[in-house]
Amino acid sequence: MYIKVSGSVTTYPYTIQDLKSDNPNISFPNVLTDSVLNNFNVYSVIQVENGGDYTKDYVEGTPTQSGSVYVQNWTESDASSEDIETRKNEKWEEVRDIRDNLLAQSDWTQFQDSPITGSLLTDWQTYRQGLRDITSQENPYSLTWPTKPS
Repeated sequence: MYIKVSGSVTTYPYTIQDLKSDNPNISFPNVLTDSVLNNFNVYSVIQVENGGDYTKDYVEGTPTQSGSVYVQNWTESDASSEDIETRKNEKWEEVRDIRDNLLAQSDWTQFQDSPITGSLLTDWQTYRQGLRDITSQENPYSLTWPTKPS
């Protein structure tokens, strides 16, 4: 990700394709170094993860200059209760998909011809019940998954 700073005009995001389109009469090298980019007032932007809190909304702002580099930044605000509920419902769908996959991967342990017997069979049954019960937990973003028997 790049930013172009030309006088008081800032363009973000800015791409290599934008640079080539803006300068059609220039043959650029295959590898564009920071030095070459800087000659055209184009600078790399260091990517920063947003907070990742499902109860917040994040809006990307214009990168800020920190020393000699530009750093991506985010504005955080509280999400609406509807957005939070939608995110939780979407996360529950992801959890169910993971759970269903883990159950399918462990189906073989419950077949009559399975080599699993005794206390290990009980451990697998407990694990599988824990997987089925995962959706009874309160928050899909803060789950305690059962431990797979070894």
